[in-house]
Amino acid sequence: MAPSFDFKPQSGINGSSKAVPVVDSLSQIYSVSDIPHQQQRWQRLRDKFAELYPGEEISFIARSPGRVNLIGEHIDYSLFDVLPMAIAQDVLIAVHVGSADNKLRLANTSPRFPIKEFAIEALQEINIDSSVLEWTNYFLSGIKGAFAVSGNVQIPSMHCLIDGSVPTGGGLSSSAAFVSASLLSVVAAVKSAASAPLTAAITKADLVSAAIIAERNVGVNSGGMDQAASVFGVAGHALRVQFAPELKPIEVAFRGDTFAFVIANTLVVADKQVTGPIHYNLRVVETTLSAEIMAKVCCLGKLPVRDGFGGTWRGVYDKFAEQNIDMDGIISRTKQVFDKEEGYTLSEAALLMEMSEAEIKQKYMSRFPVRFERLQFRKRAIHVLEEAKRVEKFCSILDLTELDDEDYYSALGQIMKDSHESCKSLYECSCDELNQITSLAIKSGAYGSRLTGAGWGGSTISLVSKDRVSSLVQTLKDEYYCKRWPKLSEAELKEAICITEPGLGSVIFA
Repeated sequence: MAPSFDFKPQSGINGSSKAVPVVDSLSQIYSVSDIPHQQQRWQRLRDKFAELYPGEEISFIARSPGRVNLIGEHIDYSLFDVLPMAIAQDVLIAVHVGSADNKLRLANTSPRFPIKEFAIEALQEINIDSSVLEWTNYFLSGIKGAFAVSGNVQIPSMHCLIDGSVPTGGGLSSSAAFVSASLLSVVAAVKSAASAPLTAAITKADLVSAAIIAERNVGVNSGGMDQAASVFGVAGHALRVQFAPELKPIEVAFRGDTFAFVIANTLVVADKQVTGPIHYNLRVVETTLSAEIMAKVCCLGKLPVRDGFGGTWRGVYDKFAEQNIDMDGIISRTKQVFDKEEGYTLSEAALLMEMSEAEIKQKYMSRFPVRFERLQFRKRAIHVLEEAKRVEKFCSILDLTELDDEDYYSALGQIMKDSHESCKSLYECSCDELNQITSLAIKSGAYGSRLTGAGWGGSTISLVSKDRVSSLVQTLKDEYYCKRWPKLSEAELKEAICITEPGLGSVIFA
C-alpha cells in the first residue's frame, strides 16, 4: 500500500496556535541595517507588478524566508530535534485578488521563469508531475496545501508576482520558502475574497504542517525543519524545533554579540528534486528501513509511523529509553545489528524486514523513487543518533554560564566541526567544494564550520568572532571563489557570502 500523506491540523499545540502575523511596515520584518536594501527591492516588486498588471492594486504580499541550520542535519525526518534559524533572504508573492479573467496568473521578477496561466476551475483537480522541472509546481503544491487546510474551497482569481532572494539550490531552503509563501498567499486570497480578516488567515502551526505535506508533491520527502524555521522564525533567536511527541518550536539565544554567522554558498546547485532518488530521498528510505529493522531485531515492538511512511529512529530511541538504555547504549547496539559496513542489498534488507522485495519497493520506494546498489544502514543510523547527541550537547552549552566567551564559542564550534565530519563520512552528503570552504573557514580562525541544508552542494555556515569576519571573507574570496569561479561579478560574489543573523518568519504584508 502506498504511503498516505494526510494533513493533520496542528493548531493549539505548545503555543504555536498564533496566526501568521499581518504587518504594514518593513521595520517589522527586517533589521535596521537591511531596511534600505529591502525598500529598494520591494519598490522594484511594486513597479514590476504595476507594469504586468496595469490598473490592479496589490491586495497583499505573502512572505516566507529561507533558513540556515546551525546543527542537526538530516535528523528531522527521524523526528529528532534540530536547531535552525530563519534568515533575511526570502520569497515574496505580491497578489491581486478578484481579477475579471477568472485565472491564476504567475509571473516572476526573474526572466528565467516564464509567465504561466491556469484556469481557476482547473485548480480544483491539480496533477503535479514531480519528475518535471517546472517552477510553478511549487506554487501549485501550495494550492494543494491550502486545500488541505481549508477544504476544497473555491480559489478566487489571483494575479501574482513572485520575487525570491533565497539562492536556488543553495542549501538555504528556497523550495520550502516558496511553497510556504505560496500556501500562505492562497489561504489569504480566499480570506480576502470573502472579506474575512487576514489576521486570522492561518495559524503558524497549520501553515508548517500543510507546507511539509505540500512540498512532497514536488518529489521531496521533507522532514519539516525547513518549513518550521521559515514559518516560526523569531528575530534575534534560533529555534530548537522538536517533532516528538508533537511539533514544538523553542526560542534559543546565544551569549553576547561578539560573534557572527557567515554563510558561504559553494555555488554548486543542490536540487533535492533532481538528485532525490540517489541522495535525499534515498537517505530517508535508508533511515526509515534501518529504524524498522532495528525495532524488529531488538524486539521493540511496532514503531509509531511518521506521516504514513514508516518508523523513525526517534521511535527506536523512545522504545529503548523505556528500558533505561541511553543513547550511547543504543549506538553500541546499532553497530552490532548493522555489522556489514559495505551495506545491504535489497534482498538482504527484505530478509531482515521479513518482507518481499516487491513489498519493500511498494511501501517505501513507490511515492519517492530511489536508486541504489546497497543500502547503507549502519552509516546512516550512526550519523542520525550521534547528530541527535550533538544537538543536545550544543543546546546544553548555550545554557552554560561558567565558561568564558572563548571557551563557550570554541565548544560550540567543535560540535559544528564534528557534525560536518559525520555528514561527510557517514551520511555522505558533503562534496569537495563544501569540504574546501569549511577547511578554509577553520584555517581563517572560525570556531566551527559545517555544511548546512541537505548538502551535495549548497552552502556552509561558520561561527566566527566579529573581529575575524573580514579576514575569513577575504580568504574565501581569494582561495575559493576567485580560483573556482573566476568569472563571478562583484555583485555575484557579494551575494555568495553573507553575514547573517536570526530573522522573522512568515508574514502577510497588507
